[in-house]
Amino acid sequence: MTEGRSAPRYMRIADALRARIRQSRRGGAERLPSEHALCRQFHVSRMTVRQALDVLRHEGLLSRHVGRGTFTSPVPADRKLRVIGSVEDMLALGDETWFMPLERRVGAAPADAAAALRVTRGAPVVRVTGIRHGEDGPFQHVTAYLPEAIGRRILEADLSTTSVIGTVERELGLAVKYLEQSIEVVRCPRGVARLLAVPAAAPILRFRRTYFTSSGEPVEHAVTFHWAGRYPYTMILFRSDGRQ
Repeated sequence: MTEGRSAPRYMRIADALRARIRQSRRGGAERLPSEHALCRQFHVSRMTVRQALDVLRHEGLLSRHVGRGTFTSPVPADRKLRVIGSVEDMLALGDETWFMPLERRVGAAPADAAAALRVTRGAPVVRVTGIRHGEDGPFQHVTAYLPEAIGRRILEADLSTTSVIGTVERELGLAVKYLEQSIEVVRCPRGVARLLAVPAAAPILRFRRTYFTSSGEPVEHAVTFHWAGRYPYTMILFRSDGRQ
């Protein structure tokens, strides 16, 4: 659930509709009021209502039927926690949630991204920024940097139901062999807090990840702010010596 009146209006509407859907749960699909009716109810434009409905459709709570309207979908009672234990688990996270791109452009590489991608500072790289959503709302702010030759090939790709690195693997055939990751607890930047609808300067997880191919070439460097209150982050670590 998004916190406070600082949340974007469409997120507050999505919260209200999500709570209504979960409280109802009569077993079958129920028809939602029309977009015009929701506009009147929440005193917002049709575009704002559609943004809220898009959030709930991507979460699997709504489905649209042409000529009939928008209906609720069954809500699973035993949603499982995503456990991260491998590169495959990390990629699966992108497939099990949905991504709203905010910006895609070619720009100058900042110092940290340049070092991670092994290019000179200020060299052209592709930057993709967006918000990742889960069942309970937005939980990640992602900024991904890619070498220009790789990034330009996915500038127009549909990223909504996957991740940037997942798209690189599937569309370009560049398999990720390993990643390097650092995790810090930092104060949430004001702009990120507004987009995630969380308190400004609240403690938040910041991940820095660099993905590599089997030959050791970096293909993506990502800086991610992760709000664990909506999507807990759990890791499992295994011994490498085969002990039982």
